[in-house]
Amino acid sequence: MKEFMLGAMYWLNPKYGAREVEEDLRKICDNGFNIIRSFIWWEQVEPQRGIRDFRQHDILFEAADKTGLRVMETFGLYLPLWLQKLLLSKGIDDRSRRYPCFDRPEVAEPMEEFIRSAVERYRNAPALAIWNLWNEPTNRPCRCPATLIRFADWLKRKYPTIDALRAAWLAEAQVFTTLCPESMEELTAEWIADAFEFGSRGRISPMEYDWYSFTLDNTAAQMKWLNDIVKSIDPLHETHANPDKAFFNSLHAGLDEWKIARVLDSISVSVHPSHHFFDWKKPPESASMEDFRQRYLFCIDQVRSWAQGKDAWIGELQAGTTCYHRHHYTPSPEEILHTLYHAVGRGLRGVLFWEWQAWKSSLMEVGEFSLRRAQDGAPTPRSEAAKAFAADIAAHAAVLAQAHFPEPEIAIFCSKDTSKYKIMEELAKPHIADSIESEHLDAVYGCYKALNAANLAVRFISEVEMEEGVLERFRVLYLPHVELLSAKSVERIREFVWNGGKVWADGRCGWLDEHIHLHDAIPGHGLSDVFGCREADFVAMTLRDPEFRVGNMRGFRHLQYLETTTGSVEAEAPDGATVVRNRYGKGETLLVGSLVTLGIRRRTESDPATWTEVAEFARNAGIQPMVNALPAGAVECSVLNGPEADVFILGNRRAVPITAGLKFQRSYRRLESGGNDFPAGAELSLPLGAQETRMLVGWK
Repeated sequence: MKEFMLGAMYWLNPKYGAREVEEDLRKICDNGFNIIRSFIWWEQVEPQRGIRDFRQHDILFEAADKTGLRVMETFGLYLPLWLQKLLLSKGIDDRSRRYPCFDRPEVAEPMEEFIRSAVERYRNAPALAIWNLWNEPTNRPCRCPATLIRFADWLKRKYPTIDALRAAWLAEAQVFTTLCPESMEELTAEWIADAFEFGSRGRISPMEYDWYSFTLDNTAAQMKWLNDIVKSIDPLHETHANPDKAFFNSLHAGLDEWKIARVLDSISVSVHPSHHFFDWKKPPESASMEDFRQRYLFCIDQVRSWAQGKDAWIGELQAGTTCYHRHHYTPSPEEILHTLYHAVGRGLRGVLFWEWQAWKSSLMEVGEFSLRRAQDGAPTPRSEAAKAFAADIAAHAAVLAQAHFPEPEIAIFCSKDTSKYKIMEELAKPHIADSIESEHLDAVYGCYKALNAANLAVRFISEVEMEEGVLERFRVLYLPHVELLSAKSVERIREFVWNGGKVWADGRCGWLDEHIHLHDAIPGHGLSDVFGCREADFVAMTLRDPEFRVGNMRGFRHLQYLETTTGSVEAEAPDGATVVRNRYGKGETLLVGSLVTLGIRRRTESDPATWTEVAEFARNAGIQPMVNALPAGAVECSVLNGPEADVFILGNRRAVPITAGLKFQRSYRRLESGGNDFPAGAELSLPLGAQETRMLVGWK
């Protein structure tokens, strides 16, 4: 494992000179940190076209070099005033977007000049570690002429003939009007603009589905464009970006995180509980601390999965109080330690706090998110917790350097195709489809909660990896509420099961194809053969029986009746089978006819039997928990394996002290935590304070 990087966002105060900046960076070093993140703002550096002032960043890099801190330099890609005015004079107004459309040559050309000048200036700076190309990348679908030209080209690559395009788009066109060109020559940016405005009468159309698919590819292409600019000048330093959340549907930002990770050297995620962890429709006091802890871990495991073997970070971790935002929240020292330790224990490269010391001016976020005391930079309980963590990590640096996070044997399918479909539903009928855009991701999280509570390690995969054959690395695959599956994905699932893999699925699995057309048999594309059953009926249960069960699990919202072919009935309701198990080749499947995983996430109260049943499928496949621990459900863990020692991160989920009874998969000649030795062996009773997280080293 590489040296763990711990740091914070450092705002360059324009009033500070070299002495003040150096004093700040020395305080950051004294807190045990080894890296800072900074922004180099285009609008500040280049107030007039071609006239750039880098003096503040010269001071920063010199101070960082003196103090031994590394720097992640982030491009602040907000337009200077002179460029905004120039664009407005041409009728181009992107002010409603977080970032302008990079497809426009009027934006891309001067932006490239700015980036090139910054990279050329600092590529040899001793303190430089990473170029963060795009802070919280956001590319909301744009329908400007430049983007529509790209879309037309993308369509022509996807559909080599007009017959292929018409077969994909038209379907029941005589019922729901969808324009379709008569020839590929007719498929121009102008034709597409008309089709968007007049073509579908507000209905969700396959053309629009292709549009969102294109948007994800286009954002990855824009990220590659930024990466290529930097690498053409500085091929040595790492490139990076930090998507802004693991929760909620990232299609709002035009992102497929797996795709953008492939054009970068590393990737991170922003984690701000005040923004992302609360249910907007419930008061903040309804959020249990246990759920908070799982959400942090979900973010860690998501970003590690996005990275696909590259370095993964938490690029922004909320460090202090919010008061301007809707939910008023301050992370506790225990929460900070929990996140930091598990970031190490689950193989992340580093964590950066947002932020070292808060902004002192501007209406928005003034005095917020501060790790140190906002007004004067004095220590806080949160910064002291981070300091204690840094000291513990430094004391165990030799052990950690040899340790690695073992590859999980369980995959959870995080379907970008299903997420595209869900956001289209909500955008088409926002007054009807309440909170439907995040349904699939909520089900993914519900599935994760059940597995994580059982201390089963998981990795998330998307279509990018699925279609390349990544499933051969796993023993178990979960398909939580995956409504839309492509023929390519189904073929990979079929191969996986035939060769001995095990698949668990719920929701109305695979009822739509890759053009959002309804299958003749559900699940479609031949997946019904794999599950040994097909849908006989699909009924809403909310008014009939909101507490209905499917076998030992609590159902949610809908019930799917299943007609068996080769499968065996595991559970049934009065009108037919609701859970079917099947043998297919060397493997096994279980199809659950309700939205069980979505219910785990959406219901306020938990149902332990449901969680246990979801996890039991993996345990029955021979998957071992990272640690066997009692009391059941009270202890969470992460594990790193090394040649001389294993490292365990152990946490108490409860708000009261416990004594954790631990059973390891091997016997250790010595067990040590926090400088204290414990009896050797394969079992240990470890006292843990309320919500305490600690590192335990087992010497082999």
